[in-house]
Amino acid sequence: MDAQGPALPTRYTEKANTTFTTVVDAENRIGGALGCKAIPNAVFVDEQGTVRYIKRGGFDVHKPEHLALAESWATTPSLDELSTLSAAEAERVIKHPEALEHFRRGLTLYQDGKVDEAMAAWREGVAIEPDNFNIRKQIWAIENPDKFYDDKVDYAWQREQMEKGA
Repeated sequence: MDAQGPALPTRYTEKANTTFTTVVDAENRIGGALGCKAIPNAVFVDEQGTVRYIKRGGFDVHKPEHLALAESWATTPSLDELSTLSAAEAERVIKHPEALEHFRRGLTLYQDGKVDEAMAAWREGVAIEPDNFNIRKQIWAIENPDKFYDDKVDYAWQREQMEKGA
């Protein structure tokens, strides 16, 4: 999810040489439907359209276990040991849909070039749902693009911001 468009996050998947399909959800439709409040996520869907696996936030193809899982799913879509989502995985974790509405309003404003109004809408969403990383990330990316779009994403800085509630 990136309000700044798909080109910016796509270069990271290209740099990682991923061999599986990666989706950039610029409108956060998937995030809203599946309850994802952080990025990156992994969602594996079988041929019948059933979600078979979700890793909300923190999916990292540099971690051997995540890469192996993605490669296994891409070559042989079978996760028998994961065929039933745990209660935590199945639960929608967006507890405040009104926060998502502020997010969407901010996105529309941002796309219309109304950055200050978008920031205000996103701040309203964060006030409702403080642990929503996706909303916070849009604010941070505009205020601190160097923490997101240089050669390396500054994950330590992002964790620090979440801990501070910034």
